[in-house]
Amino acid sequence: MYNVDAYLKSLTSNAVKLSRKVQDGIAENTRDFRFENQAHFLETNDDKMRDIRKHLDSKYEKEKLDGLKRLIAMISKGRDVSEFFPDVVKNVASNSLEVRKLVYIYILRYAEQEQDLALLSINTFQKDLSDKNQLIRAMALRVMSGIRVPVISPIVMLGIKKCVTDLSPHVRKIAAHAIPKCYQLDSTQKDALIDIINTMLGDNSTFTIGGVLMAFNQVCPDRLDLIHPQYRKLCKMLVDMDEWGQITAMDLLLRYSRTQFLNPIGKTAAAPTSRAKKEKSVVKSFYSDDDSDVSHHSSDSSDSSSDDEDNSVDPDLAFLLKCALPLLQSRNSQVVLSVAKLYMHLAPAEDSYKIGRPLVRLLRSHREIQYVVLNNIVAIASQRPYVFDQFYQHFFVRSNDPVFIRNLKLDILTMIATESNITFILRELQEYVKSSNKDFVTQAIEAIGRCASNIPEMAESCLGGLLKLAHSKSGSVAAESVVAIRRLLQQRPGDTVGVVTQLTKSLDDITEPLARANIYWLVGQHCEQLPTVAPDVLRKAAKSFCSESESGKLQVLTLGGKLVAQEGTSSKTINLLFQYVLNMARYDLDYNVRDRARFLRALVYGKQKGIQSDVGDRDPDLHENGTSENDSEHEEDMGGFEYSEQELDLSQHVKAILLSEKPAPVQENPSQGREQYKVGSMSLVLNRVVAGYEPLPDWPTTQPDPSVRRLAATMEAPGYMNDRTGFGSDSAYAKSMQSQGSNIGASAGTGGSRYDGQAGTHRGPQTLDKFLESSSEEDTSSDEATSSEEEGSDEEEESSEEEEEEGSEEEEEEEEEEEDEDEDEVSSSEEEAILPP
Repeated sequence: MYNVDAYLKSLTSNAVKLSRKVQDGIAENTRDFRFENQAHFLETNDDKMRDIRKHLDSKYEKEKLDGLKRLIAMISKGRDVSEFFPDVVKNVASNSLEVRKLVYIYILRYAEQEQDLALLSINTFQKDLSDKNQLIRAMALRVMSGIRVPVISPIVMLGIKKCVTDLSPHVRKIAAHAIPKCYQLDSTQKDALIDIINTMLGDNSTFTIGGVLMAFNQVCPDRLDLIHPQYRKLCKMLVDMDEWGQITAMDLLLRYSRTQFLNPIGKTAAAPTSRAKKEKSVVKSFYSDDDSDVSHHSSDSSDSSSDDEDNSVDPDLAFLLKCALPLLQSRNSQVVLSVAKLYMHLAPAEDSYKIGRPLVRLLRSHREIQYVVLNNIVAIASQRPYVFDQFYQHFFVRSNDPVFIRNLKLDILTMIATESNITFILRELQEYVKSSNKDFVTQAIEAIGRCASNIPEMAESCLGGLLKLAHSKSGSVAAESVVAIRRLLQQRPGDTVGVVTQLTKSLDDITEPLARANIYWLVGQHCEQLPTVAPDVLRKAAKSFCSESESGKLQVLTLGGKLVAQEGTSSKTINLLFQYVLNMARYDLDYNVRDRARFLRALVYGKQKGIQSDVGDRDPDLHENGTSENDSEHEEDMGGFEYSEQELDLSQHVKAILLSEKPAPVQENPSQGREQYKVGSMSLVLNRVVAGYEPLPDWPTTQPDPSVRRLAATMEAPGYMNDRTGFGSDSAYAKSMQSQGSNIGASAGTGGSRYDGQAGTHRGPQTLDKFLESSSEEDTSSDEATSSEEEGSDEEEESSEEEEEEGSEEEEEEEEEEEDEDEDEVSSSEEEAILPP
């Protein structure tokens, strides 16, 4: 009974102790998962700063972690904490992964200031390169290559060479990222780094190849010969790469293709028009299942097209375009723009429609992304408007669109307007005119004018709508409408008389200076066709000359000069009106108006002799140059000129000068010039060359040798590069290190490489009897080999006769096997079928 009571007491006490330990352990472990405010790390009082050094020297990992967190917080605030560098470097070999991460961040920040102390940690980093944890190996190389001390560049090179052959794709990726850093430290090692890049280009891991290509672009972007054997492999790996690796790969393959293939763009220029006619009769929703990448739209046309069109594109180039096509469904907008760049700069014009729908899909993103995408759409639509003509509804302006997006959408609508969608676009633009935003209304009217200029069939209806807008109470709307009408009339001279007459009737109601000036210019330019309207307009303008704006006064003066040049001295009324306007302009406050009056007076009345007899009946004091005696007395004040007999009399050519036919204005797109830059580049968005921009290379004139890309079929990557996954397992690394000796022995016996991509067979422990049996078998095999060499000569003579008899049977079997292989090749995948033989 006593033993039972003692046992129960001990059991109870042990249970209490265990519960306390569990509670303490939970409390200690939950410190990492606490959710309270950690702003106390940002406190900078003296007591806290003294505690940092104490925490860094502590034997507990938690206290070290708190001290390092406080240091990183001070760095984020911009405070100099380099005084703690020796205390931090001592923790570089800590067993805690979190402590190491913070130590590495600190060392990267202050390694350049404390170069001598930073070198003390290099040995630790070198040891960490052989750690069994792949994260530690990767971080060690990342930090070692990030220390910008030129002295350690050879050590960084050794670390890169070691990590290039690592079994973990993550470590190899870090090694690829370290190559440009090593190149910046010491550019003399470029040749060795190029050899490393050439080796890493054979890596079959999609997790690693993106960093390798980035290192290639920064170290040796002109060594495109290294891409020859890896071209097809890179095309196949595009879909499986990470997003930024896809962007880098497509940029590199674009440069490669522009130098290795002939230009296929424009070889089938008639294809877009035929495709557009087919699509007009087919209306499908944006998310139609059977219109993925618009493949069904073009399937009939591509099948019915001639084989010459298909042969115009190099098979390797077509293979690249086919491999990049699935990336149009990527969630990354830059990846979609990179694919669009490939199709714009590499694909034939008939294939450009494939990028229309994915680019429109990006317009549902944030407005910053919308702005970048719309700029690229403007550049594409200026060259190939048929890509977006069926998506015009997606470019309608929304009420919450900012100004920079609204303007781009209006530009795109005017570019993609066709005969099939112009009615809907004009109807939408008419709704914009009703907006309360005057700037938006002005741009909408300008867009209507551009649509009418691009599609002459709709010019008449556009003129009718613009005439109604010219009577608007809003001055800006009326002014822009008149400006648009003037541009259209210069392109359509047949509609001049009726439209100008209607504008002159509303001249009393129009108060906008720009609108009145344009009406005066139209009347003066077409005064020959308006013999009764033009003088009456000049009469009204003379009455209101003093209240006109500067631009209005200049156009009134020009109108009078054109009427006098047209009628000559036969019309006394026009001459008197023009003299009145000249005299009013003589005392105007604006010097531009005074200069225009002097110029027209000298040009029109320079050397006319007969004007005195015609006009002298009304005013005997009027001189032959159109001035009175009082005017001649003050000729110096009015800036008159004296002409010699030898000088040219321009008054004889005044009609040809003033009434010459003016060319129709060319309406420039506000976004003009973007098409000269690469799609997806910053230079295209800003419409100017940005630092670092590289234009596309020109197409070659002769076809380069395509056989250089066929060597990849005979080349195999080492085994450590055949892992297509992201992170390798640490257990596999440890096992490989343990079995390194056995693998080396096996490779030496078989003549193969250590990294042959196949797992070595594990023989297991052997007994002495098994060992003796295996050794005896080896001895007998060696004796048999010597005896077989002696008998070989006799057997060869006998076997030669048998081989001749069996040769016929083997040839028949080989022919049957070749027929089976041909049938298998016919049923091969499209990916292999598109490759050249």
